[in-house]
Amino acid sequence: MISIIGAGPVGSYCAYILAKKGFKVHLFEEHPKTGIPVQCTGIVTKNIFKYVPKSKEFVINHFSEVQAVAPDNSFAQIPLNEYLLDRTRFDNFLLNQAVNAGAQVHFNHKFIGLKGKKAVFRTKEGFVGCNSEHIIGADGPLSKVAKSAGLYNNREFLIGMQAVVRGNFSQHTFTTFFGNNTSPGFFAWVVPESSTTARVGLATKKNTTYYFQNLLNELHFQPIEYQGGLIPIYNSHNLSQQVQNNDNDVHLIGDAACLVKSTTGGGLIPGLESARILAKCIPNNQTNNYSNAIKKLRFQLYLHNLIRNTLDNFSDADYNNLIKQMKKSAVQNILAKADRDFPVNMLVKLVLVNPGFISFIKNINP
Repeated sequence: MISIIGAGPVGSYCAYILAKKGFKVHLFEEHPKTGIPVQCTGIVTKNIFKYVPKSKEFVINHFSEVQAVAPDNSFAQIPLNEYLLDRTRFDNFLLNQAVNAGAQVHFNHKFIGLKGKKAVFRTKEGFVGCNSEHIIGADGPLSKVAKSAGLYNNREFLIGMQAVVRGNFSQHTFTTFFGNNTSPGFFAWVVPESSTTARVGLATKKNTTYYFQNLLNELHFQPIEYQGGLIPIYNSHNLSQQVQNNDNDVHLIGDAACLVKSTTGGGLIPGLESARILAKCIPNNQTNNYSNAIKKLRFQLYLHNLIRNTLDNFSDADYNNLIKQMKKSAVQNILAKADRDFPVNMLVKLVLVNPGFISFIKNINP
């Protein structure tokens, strides 16, 4: 039996793959339903369709460009090809896939801890324990599975705050705002759901409410719904100690293992990929090699972390210069074709076509 803790998209996707392979999979969720509360913006690249079919059931908008705004209010219009998800529908789509493949779902099961190879839960009827050959933590940034298995370590987070607002929007363009007075250590965004509603938010390590309220005031929006959550910061050190405990056959995937792109805060595609990799290791009796199997993913996340650490050293003048460089046609051609999930090729090409990017080397912080 395999127990997966957390019926979000990553846990459900892992359950789907394993159940499809014939394993007895039990999926445990502490809430009465999945997909609520919403804790992310929901923008994804086309790589999402490597894991799920493209469907109007959960894809609610398509973006053809992003407007990147500098601290001095200059901006660059950058063509791209990305999508906006309705996360509640998306999460339930993956959950239904898992159920249809044979996984058993248990709602209102709050994970309490581990007792050997037994996962213990609190339910309305009392405490229950489930003996498991493998226990998979897909229970988010504050993962109790990670804490119980000694895999939590020292974690840092960004605090994300977002509101759904009404207004008039260019439906297929989303906007990002950069600058140390807007959202230090990250960025702010306006992401249209339609021509009349949008998701507006930002993330910071501290004073998030202050910066978020300033953003709403400056943009003159009145929220109709608030959303938010923690964004784990990827840690590139001692990965094997972050993703698995072989003594208890405990493995972490997705946000529970902090497998998140530090540049954008996006954890959905890295999470689904980690689920796919682990689900491939289990049938081959190679779960002890899980941390090695995700080295390629780890390298990409390291690059995202390197970029984020570099941006953290930017002054507002650096951001103004960056946006200026992004206006150049040669740069825009590369950005339009770039795969932002895997940035290494993009970075090399940018420096080759525009040596002006070399000026940012002074900000690199490995």
